[in-house]
Amino acid sequence: MLNHHPPLRVLLVDDETYMRAFVGRVMSMSINCALTEARDGEEAIAKCAVCDPELILLDINMPRVDGVQALREMRALRPDTPIVMLTSISEEAVVEECAAKGASYFIRKDVGADILKAELQDMLKLFFPAEKIAS
Repeated sequence: MLNHHPPLRVLLVDDETYMRAFVGRVMSMSINCALTEARDGEEAIAKCAVCDPELILLDINMPRVDGVQALREMRALRPDTPIVMLTSISEEAVVEECAAKGASYFIRKDVGADILKAELQDMLKLFFPAEKIAS
């Protein structure tokens, strides 16, 4: 008998359209998910309150409200939701600040599709039961 689980509700936040498309495609290949997208931290905070995400994928460098500020505000709204920082930043101080503000995990986004897919799948295994992430 097949297990049928509702799609994982994912909030994907990145100011770059191509990166949202790329990460969204990789997520769709990895898990049954319902993606809600936001272009910056301000939009993400508003959508976070409405879409009830089970997972948040959050870029750091964005206009208006950056990922660090959005992380702080979304962590207050969603204290138990995994918030995964998507970044091409390697500055230790920024990573430490995000960790201190409640980031659950970090994934480098400046890698190829195969590496990003593997990183996303590893992250999913950490936060969700196997039957939820089985494709």
